[in-house]
Amino acid sequence: MSCHRYSRRRRDGLSSAVDDAAHIAAKFGPVGALLTGAIGYSLFYAALPACMMAWAVERKGDLKGPAAVVFATLLDQVMWHRFIIPCQWGGIAILLVCTTIALWKYFDQVDIDFEGVTFLSAVSKAIGWLIGR
Repeated sequence: MSCHRYSRRRRDGLSSAVDDAAHIAAKFGPVGALLTGAIGYSLFYAALPACMMAWAVERKGDLKGPAAVVFATLLDQVMWHRFIIPCQWGGIAILLVCTTIALWKYFDQVDIDFEGVTFLSAVSKAIGWLIGR
């Protein structure tokens, strides 16, 4: 008798944002797919990290006491490694997958099926992760 381990997969991370952007881009034509990629890239690569850093700067201003400098440095490092780098990775992956879909639609003129979008999304996540490293 085999034992199957239950593992819960989260579907609320940046990976699902890349998948959603790919599925949205697949519904549009080449120009719409490029526009979707540009909007997703600018949102995840620039806008969200800027908002997060503004929030961190505001919180660092509230820190008082002798350990304030240490906590401010720790807050910067945590924000950078846990939020900003993954957001930028997601922005790169969104741009890659939407550009690939736009090129595919421009040259092939055929709609992309669900498996094709899923494959392109997985490849773009891997490339985006490698670029972001």
